[in-house]
This record gives sequence, structure tokens and C-alpha cells, in this order.
Amino acid sequence: MDLMQDEKAFSYPIYVDVSMCNPEGALYPAAYQRIVIETIGKHLENIALDSVRIAKQYGVAWVLHSMSLALARPIRLNDKLSIRTWHTNAAFPVFRREAIICDAQGETVAVGATFSSLLDVKTHRLCMNREILARFALADGETLLDAEKRFAERVAFAEVERRRVRPSWIDGLGHVNNERYGEFAFDALSAQERQRIGALKRLDIWFKAELREGTEFSMERGELENAVLLRGVIQPENRESFLVKLTY
Repeated sequence: MDLMQDEKAFSYPIYVDVSMCNPEGALYPAAYQRIVIETIGKHLENIALDSVRIAKQYGVAWVLHSMSLALARPIRLNDKLSIRTWHTNAAFPVFRREAIICDAQGETVAVGATFSSLLDVKTHRLCMNREILARFALADGETLLDAEKRFAERVAFAEVERRRVRPSWIDGLGHVNNERYGEFAFDALSAQERQRIGALKRLDIWFKAELREGTEFSMERGELENAVLLRGVIQPENRESFLVKLTY
């Protein structure tokens, strides 16, 4: 059986409802994030590589390093779309996975990529056991966009606000689910920047350190040409938790 061919054969429907959009019908950054990450989660279940299963079999679970999504056009309220995803390459201990979103006519709406590793569930460190890692080395597939596991550009940041992690933000793993980070970034934008979200051309998110209940963190803002950057910084350690880049 050609697992790569089978991966591309899976297609998942997406229906954009009001909970994903602002009053003008434009998707929030967290909604783009949820579409990609939740679909990959469903897909990994379908190919028997989801975290619950592999934790039982091999004592490891997936940890996400970054997600990138480039838009050919904005996704809007009531759009009926489909998404496919497949493994593209592994530079152990990092795995890359691609995603493509199409409309009902089969036209490409967005392409994305994620970088992940396997975490040892006992030690909470990256799994470096090559025998285990080799079991997840799927055939390499086509890459769709330039994406990086790490953000390397130098940017000056200024603090926008401070927040404290609330109990309702904690998920079943005991920390803030990474889908919340897109919400935190959107809230830290100016009113004018929030109005421009419908013109978003690309979303990049890098995940550095988890946030737990009661943790204080600052939201900080920076700029690059045609892009706004928002990062969450754990206080008082001044340790970066996540970074969101919105490109217009």
C-alpha cells in the first residue's frame, strides 16, 4: 500500500460558520489556525498516527513547532471548502506536513505547512530514539510554500498589554491550547489593524513555551514591511511563549 498516495486521497470538508468570522464575514486568525491544526489531527487519526495511539504504542506524542498558511484569496463566511494534508519530509527529529485548501470548484484557496516533533511522554523531552523516529518516516511528498520552523529576523517589540491565564483557557492537557494564541494576537491589534484582517495574505505562528493557569504574560507588538508581529512573553522570566506574524 502506498501510504503517500493514500494520504492525498483523504479530503476533509470545511464549512465556515459565524463563530469563525468577524462581523464583516472575514475569518479570525485563530479560525485559520483551527482549520489547519484540527484537520491534521483528524487525518492523523485516520492513518493511525494520532497522539493517543502512538503514546500507547511508542510512548511519544506530537508537539507542534510552527504553522504557516498562505492565502490565494481570503476565506469568507459560508465558504464551502475542502482540505487535504500529507507528510512532506523529515529532518529528524523534525517532521514537516503540508496542507492545501480548495473551494467547491477545485481552485486553490490556501496552502500551508506545519513543523512538528515527537515528544517523549515520560520525560517531556524531544524523542531522539532513531528506531522510533524511523517508524514515522513516511514517503516524502510535494512542498507547497516556503516555511521555516524558526523565526530568525530581528524585530523591535513594544509591550501592548499584560494578561493572566484564566482557568477557562486550560485544555485537557493542562495548558493553554495553542489555538488561543491566534485570539491573543488578534486582541492585541489596534482597531484599524483588526479592520484589515479580511485582507490577510499569510499567517505564521511559532510555538515556543506553554502557558499554564495563573501565568502572567505580556503581549508585544513589532512591525516588518507589510507585516505585523505579535508575541506572548512569559513574565517575569521574560521568556517568549509564541509569536504570530500577520502579513498583508
